[in-house]
Amino acid sequence: MSLTFSAQPDTRLTGRRLIAARGTWIVVVALALGLYLFSIPLQFAYYKIVCSGVACPGDQITPAQVEQLRQAGLALVFYAGYMTALNAIRVLVFSIVGAVIFWRKSDNWIGVYAALALVLLGITFNSGAFAPVGRQHPALQILGLVLTFLGQVSFNIFPFLFPDGRFLPRWMVWVVPLVVVREALNAFRPDLLGNDWLFLVELASGIFALVYRYRRVSNSVQRQQTKWVVFGVGVAAGGILGLILYSSTAWPGGNPPGIASALILVTAFYLFIVLIPLSIGMAILRSRLWDIDILIRRTLVYAALTGLLALAYFGSVVVLEGLVRLLTGQSQSQVVTVVSTLAIAALFVPLRRRVQSFIDHRFYRRKYDAARTLAAFSSSVRDEVELDRLTEHLTAVVDDTLQPESVSLWLPGPERAVKP
Repeated sequence: MSLTFSAQPDTRLTGRRLIAARGTWIVVVALALGLYLFSIPLQFAYYKIVCSGVACPGDQITPAQVEQLRQAGLALVFYAGYMTALNAIRVLVFSIVGAVIFWRKSDNWIGVYAALALVLLGITFNSGAFAPVGRQHPALQILGLVLTFLGQVSFNIFPFLFPDGRFLPRWMVWVVPLVVVREALNAFRPDLLGNDWLFLVELASGIFALVYRYRRVSNSVQRQQTKWVVFGVGVAAGGILGLILYSSTAWPGGNPPGIASALILVTAFYLFIVLIPLSIGMAILRSRLWDIDILIRRTLVYAALTGLLALAYFGSVVVLEGLVRLLTGQSQSQVVTVVSTLAIAALFVPLRRRVQSFIDHRFYRRKYDAARTLAAFSSSVRDEVELDRLTEHLTAVVDDTLQPESVSLWLPGPERAVKP
């Protein structure tokens, strides 16, 4: 049996192009890392500044938070060191993943591109980190702006090229000048023009390109690579959105949270951010990516299960408290909490099975249809004795389950080749 898929473009680098790509990557990364290392002491000094104004940057501490630190037995230097360390860990994770991709895939231009985009994004993600450098060294501020511009442009174009290095559909190449203009405004003239609509167009175009490539062009391995990237970016975006919603609800009106809550929120934010390079690294470096289906499946199952159980718990508490208040006149009762908890414990297993069954049939229908097809074939082939009918049945099963472009079956012996 042979399976045939569409040919993929050759993205390998050889000769002078290979030397130029590697040299460019090393020079740009060295400049970016050098600038970041130079900025670390200035970042530490920046985070030690106590903001006493009306509107404070989100990463600077307020006098009330300083007092909370003092009550906890901690000095201001703890906050400055913690924030500087978080930035360093983010840069380290992005840089390590980028360096490993470069080490393993530097003979492939899309690998070099991805490695450069990750390193630059990790270093320039917090553009405010270079602000202290710019205030003391204006020449380095220009270098920081240029590196920030390159990092944002390269990473925002990455979804249109991943994983095979082509713009698909081909007219998607028009997004490049759109990204360049938007990031140039962000980096050099943020006060010139509001560009929220440019971001929405870019985001919608990126989603369309990923879906189009996944459904119409990608082979099985490329689809698994796409799943890894989408999974990591999706979890990161969902987590950050959840943190923003929680912060706006818990501290309305822009009021700063307590120092403990602020440190927990910023730590969670950076944990979600580092999922992006880790998922991209998994997609590019791993040759066997089939376990992403298991990870996505379990994430969907337990996320849905958690939401349903939370709704059931709060709903049961509200209903039972209403009944208790109606019957006894008491506003609260420990019995309500105990009964609701026991009900949720009893619902966990059957609800998990139903949610898993729904997700399997809704999102993994093809895989489970294929499993049923193979099971039916294995049970019916035992009674089949005619070679021609067995051949026809076998090729039909392969076509239904694997869906290759063509199927050929060769049997030993003269004139036994069958090509449906």
